[in-house]
Amino acid sequence: MEVVSNKWTRLILEQMGIVAATDKHGRYIYVNEKWQEDTEISLEQAVGRYSYELIEGSKAIQALRTQKPVIAEIMIKTKGGKDLPAIITYMPIFDKEELFGCFIFSTFSTMNQACLFSERIESITREFESLKGKLRERSGAKYKVEDIIGEGPAMKRLKDQIYLAGASNSTVLIEGETGTGKELVAHAIHNCSLRDIFPFIKVNCSAIPENLIESEFFGYEEGTFTGAKKGGRRGKFEKAHLGSIFLDEINSMSMSMQPKLLRVLQEREIERLGGSESMAVDARVIATSNVPLKSMVKSNQFRMDLYYRLNIIHIIVPPLRERREDIPLLIDHMLHKLNDQMDTKITGISQDALNYLMSYNWPGNVRELQNVVERAIYSCFGDKLVLKNFIAGESMEEQVATHHVDVKDGERTQSLSEKKDCAERETILLALKACDQNRVKTARMLNISRTALYKKLKKYNIK
Repeated sequence: MEVVSNKWTRLILEQMGIVAATDKHGRYIYVNEKWQEDTEISLEQAVGRYSYELIEGSKAIQALRTQKPVIAEIMIKTKGGKDLPAIITYMPIFDKEELFGCFIFSTFSTMNQACLFSERIESITREFESLKGKLRERSGAKYKVEDIIGEGPAMKRLKDQIYLAGASNSTVLIEGETGTGKELVAHAIHNCSLRDIFPFIKVNCSAIPENLIESEFFGYEEGTFTGAKKGGRRGKFEKAHLGSIFLDEINSMSMSMQPKLLRVLQEREIERLGGSESMAVDARVIATSNVPLKSMVKSNQFRMDLYYRLNIIHIIVPPLRERREDIPLLIDHMLHKLNDQMDTKITGISQDALNYLMSYNWPGNVRELQNVVERAIYSCFGDKLVLKNFIAGESMEEQVATHHVDVKDGERTQSLSEKKDCAERETILLALKACDQNRVKTARMLNISRTALYKKLKKYNIK
């Protein structure tokens, strides 16, 4: 108590708002009048008691143990039952090098000031989150971790890896079979990183002609070549500054382009075509490959030094056959999405149809599943998908062959009109079967005239 016996010292401590002091064990040795007034606990009641006994959330012990200052917002509960917010600083006090105690004081002299400050911080936080949301929408990354469907062990591991990658700033290599959802993972990594409000620039390495890829990546200066844009043009890396650049199907990048990308990753700078000066770029690289790059390195199709530069964080997206337990969730999600797109009202899928889908190996993964579900919807006349909507007299493999679903790249090769004709023919066949080949009933079921039905039977060579 000697430290506060001086009148001037006492007056200063009273003017500071809430002030208290503890010994090196965290027991109160002093509380000023403001502290007593706000807590409704007297000096006599406080002295000798541990700080956490009287003030819930007190950080005095933490400051004493770490021997570092702590600033925290706590709620001081009065005897009247009121919760008073307070921003408190806990400062360890030393006598030479020996820990002596903890000095506790409020950042504000009155609770009213603390409340006003807290309200202002909340207001600024709301404004910031709103602005951040708008910037995130403009960044170009459409998907978040929550958009990745799956709750099985494999997908839980994948989501954990995405969060860990998001917390890092290192280059990410995402590998997996075609149709597994590698692009979703890339978007999600960007969206859960500190770069989420900055651009997410996508580059499909397999779609850019060899003679244009360098200008696409690094941009060019005005007059570099015939037809060059006036004022030059920014490349993908420039556009991705402070954000992420997504290099999709990097396994298709030519051997001549690979050393140029390696230099960017090493030096963190680019040079426009026709330019004479380098410019620094801070863009995180997220790359995907549907072929294991390590095998391409062994066959001399991919540079080893670039592979090691890319393979800092390595994520493998599991194929659908290794997470069959997620198929019901995926189908439910697809039905909601396709109902909106196709203006249908399919509410679910029968158990035998689900069992059939669960037993298939899905070489085209999630993309193939979506193709099959979409095709089944065309032939469904009820509110639930059933087994005949998926089989239609063919095995899944035969359906893939018949409808030209390229399992290797997951894309249909039919034109839009061919797809419609194919779906219409199947719908008619199924309706005929359901009506025991009675064409009058079939026309009624399809809600078309008998004349229109006969024309379509002739068109599709249906006997």
